[in-house]
Amino acid sequence: MNTIQKIVTTIILSVTITMSMTVFTSDIIPVEPSYAKWGTIAVKETNKKYNAAVVDYLHIGSKKISDNTTEEKFKLIINRNNKDIGVIVTILYNTNNNQLLTIHFQETNP
Repeated sequence: MNTIQKIVTTIILSVTITMSMTVFTSDIIPVEPSYAKWGTIAVKETNKKYNAAVVDYLHIGSKKISDNTTEEKFKLIINRNNKDIGVIVTILYNTNNNQLLTIHFQETNP
């Protein structure tokens, strides 16, 4: 094998290895968390209730209450009149049909 063949072989191997190690971000399908629908509702309903912008969002957790009822809890920070206010939003929904049962708001420290 002459020098040119060695160089071409090295380049091909290098490109092949690099291509096999590359992750194409277009091939990655984002997975929406199970609580996403309820987080959207929490934000929209908080905006409506307080007439204020949500500036931060945290999913506290999910809790199975019964065979057909689940609770999702969020902490939102809103800014109203240049003051940050924490709001705990608790959503209760029917697990079988994804119907909203109740939504509860509790103000807290940001």
